[in-house]
Order: sequence, then structure tokens, then C-alpha cells
Amino acid sequence: MTRASLPLALLLCLTACAAPAEQGATAAPEDYVGTDQATQAVLDSQSDPAGLTPLTGDDRTDYLTAVCGVEEGMWTEAAVYTASGVDAREIIVLRLSQAENGEAVTTALEAHRQARLADFFGYAPDQAALLEEAVVTSLDGYAALLSCEAPEAALAALEDALGGEAALPEPTLDISAFAPFDPPNEYDMTLYDTSAIVAAWESGDESGLSHRDAAILARCREIFAEHVTGDMTDFQKELVLHDALVDLGEYDETVYGPDTPQGRPDNTNPYGMLVEGYGICLGYATSFQLLMDLAGVECITVVGASSGSTSDHAWNMVRLEGEWYCVDPTWNDPVGGEHVSPHQWDQIHHAYFNVTSDYMRWTDHQWDYANVPETAANRFYWNGAGRLPA
Repeated sequence: MTRASLPLALLLCLTACAAPAEQGATAAPEDYVGTDQATQAVLDSQSDPAGLTPLTGDDRTDYLTAVCGVEEGMWTEAAVYTASGVDAREIIVLRLSQAENGEAVTTALEAHRQARLADFFGYAPDQAALLEEAVVTSLDGYAALLSCEAPEAALAALEDALGGEAALPEPTLDISAFAPFDPPNEYDMTLYDTSAIVAAWESGDESGLSHRDAAILARCREIFAEHVTGDMTDFQKELVLHDALVDLGEYDETVYGPDTPQGRPDNTNPYGMLVEGYGICLGYATSFQLLMDLAGVECITVVGASSGSTSDHAWNMVRLEGEWYCVDPTWNDPVGGEHVSPHQWDQIHHAYFNVTSDYMRWTDHQWDYANVPETAANRFYWNGAGRLPA
């Protein structure tokens, strides 16, 4: 059953009844706190819990197993409150049948949180932001998902009710459902070494640079002088340097010619893109990487694939205020994109600017999922239509 095929009634029902306990489960002490009582404390911590209604009976069990991915039998008591419509609020508190179930249950709840985040991202940014701040935790034989307007207050109320301190699990990533990544190796995807350029930028001494690296650095200085000011934030520097790169270069279309499948020389490095004005994906990505390095913005280059892992591809990730974002400068510079209105230019040239890992997967990007940062952050997402950080 898919998420979309679940009956609407399942999302609108109410309550916090207990699931059947496993045989041999330890009886609750007289002073134990039930999930309904703990959940009520969480609800009371919110300024406006209206619209959150609990699931009951089989609907609650189905939601926990089919939607949240929590195996039946891992809990003895559950409270599940959900909201309907474009409302990402959700409170789930489970009393575990065994303490060692905590890791498996919180892993499932975290995967559920990320799946819901992908559902709301781009469609309802305010609700996606709420899910981004949601808390998945375990404590004293309980596990919980707290997706609400005030998650810190909710967590404090839960800790007070249960008399313990919450443990926030390390997120895990299930890559089994992702499109397989098998490097096509059509091109040499070795990254261009820009360390000498960065050192010369920082020291001001260019005497040791090769002719090519000196030309790259000279163009970088021109770009910074025209677009970057000292009072800019990392996001502002990222945006203006990205736009300068997309405006400066163009995709090397000679790779489509039958006699030039590798395209023009240097199309995979910053010399081709920044000095000669053309490049393929690796040229865009390594040039963006260099500009970010010179700007002091943390950045990595991802060498992956597209088209079902049949075509080599490369893009970048930047880290802003501790959160990673995906940027694909190549696909932000589509052929013919220069012949559009300013508003259309913004829309076209920021389609892959500071997006999530799920968005990259959805738009046919493949990579080494286990060894590249996974991100669901959207605070600094911007599509050219005014979606700027607060």
C-alpha cells in the first residue's frame, strides 16, 4: 500500500488506545505514565493544538505500521495525533514492549518524518519547515515523534511527564529504495586541483602559479570585484557567485557532435568554464567549488550520474549555518535559457539551487548515497520567486 492510497478516515480519526501487549510483557508499575497522559502534556505545551485529533483502534495500528513503518509488537501502548489537510503537525508517543526496540522504532519514525518532509517540500514551505524542526526521540522505554509549532516545549513537556531525559537518535539512511548508482565512466571525472589557486588567493603571492591557474585566478578576482561585497552573508555570496557563473559560461554542446564526443579541451575544469566560457557538468561543478572556496563557503563536489545512472554528472553541496543544500549549476543553465525574461531567468536558473537530497533523487540524479551528506533542509532554498531566508 502506498502513502497516497491510505483512506482519508485513517488520518482523521481519534484516540490513544493500547495495542495488544506481547506475552510476557512486564506489567506497568502503579505510578507509570500512560501514553495518553504523556501526549496530553505535550498538547498542553502548545499554544494552539486545535486540529490535532488522535487515531483509534485499527486505524491507529495501520497508520503506525503501514505509514510510519513501525513493526507491530514493538509497542504495548500508543497515542497518535494527526492533522488533516495541509497541516504537518503530528504527535506520536509509544510505550515500547522492550527497551531494546527503541533504536528500530526511532529509525522508523525518523524515516517517516523525512518522507513527510519530502511530501510538503516545495508545496507548503512553512509546513516543510515545521517538519524540519520536528523531534524524534526515545526515553525510558518510550519513543516519540513531535511535529508541532513548538517542538522544544513539546520535548520538555514529554520529559517532565515521563520523568526522564530524551535521547535523540543518530539519523540513518535506507538506500534500498533509491535508484542504483553505477558510475558510467563516459568521461574522466577527476576533479581539477585548485589548491595552488586558493593558496595564491589567500597569500596574495601568485608567483608560483602556472599560466592557466593564473588566468583562472584573474577571472575569479574580476567576478568577486563585480559581485561580492564584504558585508554579504554566506548565502548572499553563494547566490551572486552562482548567478555570475551561470551567466558567464555556457554548456559545451560540441559533446553532442559525432566527431567530438568528449567536447572541447578543458570543458571539465575551471579554465574552460571561467576563462574560455564553456564547460560540461564537471566544469560547472569545479568552477562553483572554486568560487565557494575563495568565498569561504563550505562546499563539496558530488561526482555522480543522471539518466538512470547512464550518464556521468557532477554537482555541488554547500553548507549554510550548519545545514547542507544541493546545487546543480549545470542544470541551472539550460540551453536557450538566455533568451527569456528576467522573471523566467530566475525561475529557470534556480530550479536546482539549494534543494534537498530527495529533490535531486526525484529529478533523476544518482550518487554514492551512503557517503554523501543527506539533506532535507530548505531554509535557504530559493527558486527566484522571492523564497528567501527570513
